[in-house]
Amino acid sequence: MAGGTFDKLAGKTRPGTYINFESTRQDTLGNSERGIVLLPLIGHNWGPAKTFITLLASAPDAERLKLGYSIYDEDNPQMLLIREAFKNAAKVIVYITESGEKASATATPLTVTAKYGGTRGNDIRFSVVANPVGGFDVSVFLATEKTATYEGVETVEELIAAAADDGLVVFSGTGELAAAAGTNLTGGTDVSSTNLDVTSFLDKIEAVKFNTLCFPVGKGEGDTLHTAAKAKIKYMRENMGKGVQVVMPDATTPDYEGVINVTNAVVVDGKSLTNAQACAWVAGVTAAASCTKSNTYTVYEGATDIVGAKSNEEAIAAINAGELFFSFSEEGKVVVEYDINSLTTFNKPKDKTYRKNRVIRVFDAFAEAVQLNFPPNKYDNGPTGWEVMKGIGQTILKTFEDMGAIKNVDYDNDFLIDASLSSGDETYFNVGLEAVDAAEKLYFTIKTR
Repeated sequence: MAGGTFDKLAGKTRPGTYINFESTRQDTLGNSERGIVLLPLIGHNWGPAKTFITLLASAPDAERLKLGYSIYDEDNPQMLLIREAFKNAAKVIVYITESGEKASATATPLTVTAKYGGTRGNDIRFSVVANPVGGFDVSVFLATEKTATYEGVETVEELIAAAADDGLVVFSGTGELAAAAGTNLTGGTDVSSTNLDVTSFLDKIEAVKFNTLCFPVGKGEGDTLHTAAKAKIKYMRENMGKGVQVVMPDATTPDYEGVINVTNAVVVDGKSLTNAQACAWVAGVTAAASCTKSNTYTVYEGATDIVGAKSNEEAIAAINAGELFFSFSEEGKVVVEYDINSLTTFNKPKDKTYRKNRVIRVFDAFAEAVQLNFPPNKYDNGPTGWEVMKGIGQTILKTFEDMGAIKNVDYDNDFLIDASLSSGDETYFNVGLEAVDAAEKLYFTIKTR
């Protein structure tokens, strides 16, 4: 936590509480649905490749067979990302970028093939055991977990029908079943993810509703992908009107309000996370934050230490460079130092307020409200329609003012239709917004007597 004295004219860079002591003795002469994280699983060894899988905080492990692991599996780095995102997110949408060869095994006349490619398929086994009443019980296992049992089946054809919806394997063959001890599938392979796999994912996200994209691609893995992710987010924000952001580690000159640049990490459950892994938590807490909340000094749940803690001088330089990083509070908690994005070039129309993620959330939420309330072909483009639209616009302003997202609202002038330009099927609006920011730099002048 930063502190110390302050200069009234210069101000401070780091968030904190600053106190000046002055004598009073005088000389006789003188703030839509939020909480959705989009996460590519790059290099994952199981699952339906090149498709989106939706996970919910209310049942985070419901799709564990598609993922091949419980999200609570402490040894799998991909599950760690999901787990950290879910510390704040309501929904995590994952995308498996590639797939290898499928594992398989045969216990004549039965052949069992993994549903998806990847080495996780080599951890699948099955058994065919005689049922005392008749037929056979066919069980499927993933590592030590029994995932399914099909009881009393006599033929492969009967088994295929019974197991049509099995989450792990596909059965094939013909004829009467025969007993078989536990048989492991083999031959599952992984493939290395390519830049094309990742950019293909980015091409698909335009159709997905999300708040933040977690992009856990380290700097050493290629600036090309960082550039591609930034370009996609910029396109979605500026050409599609979608208020989304991307969280990435150690980005090179991102300089954009849609990019959050994470430059250190934390220790969780005794494990030192990389900056890329820490992006998952940042994406979750950013997605979950409302337009009336700043994440400055938000505690990182479960973090016990910082990887790459910054000195005071380093922290100031990092803030000026548009970096989001972790520091210690006065209570020794690991917190977000300053809830900012990577924007560092300030000129019209974007001043320094655009670097604040809370402010961006206000603008994005307002834009979404406008999109929802002003669809094409709903209102007449004339005086009567203009009055209706102005009334709706003023209602939106009041809603945002009441929730504490904007201030200093002038209802007569902050939502106007420009009648001089509006004609035919084109309507022009002039809207004024002043976002409410959080009190993050507190300056006290204490008079001593």
